[in-house]
Amino acid sequence: MAEENIIEQENPETEPKAKPRGLGSWLGKLDSVSETGLKKLLFNMPFVLFLFLLAALHIANNHLAENYARRITKTEREVKQLRWQYMTSASGLMHISKQSEVAKMVSTQGIKELRIPPYEIETPVNPEKGHGQGNSEN
Repeated sequence: MAEENIIEQENPETEPKAKPRGLGSWLGKLDSVSETGLKKLLFNMPFVLFLFLLAALHIANNHLAENYARRITKTEREVKQLRWQYMTSASGLMHISKQSEVAKMVSTQGIKELRIPPYEIETPVNPEKGHGQGNSEN
């Protein structure tokens, strides 16, 4: 049994070696690619380029969608602010256009509010003049 252990230790080629990992190992394999492997790589190159194109389009589409979303949010905030300004202005206009407020504003000019309702002044119809349509003579 001791002889078997010695034989196993003397023959290091039978022991499995640890495979190197990482980018260097992959590049080493790429350098040692046979002609058929290179043909397969070149055969799949259009598909890989197509995938890169799809990825670029996806990124660009996401970028545009985010920009649109930002613009929509900004516009919504502006609309909300303008709506508040409109409501404030409309409220102020309604307040100053009330009869009591108008009476206060014109009282400084010496104009007084009517105490009696307005009435119509009627003029008698003159048959010679054409029923009140002016002084046109035929």
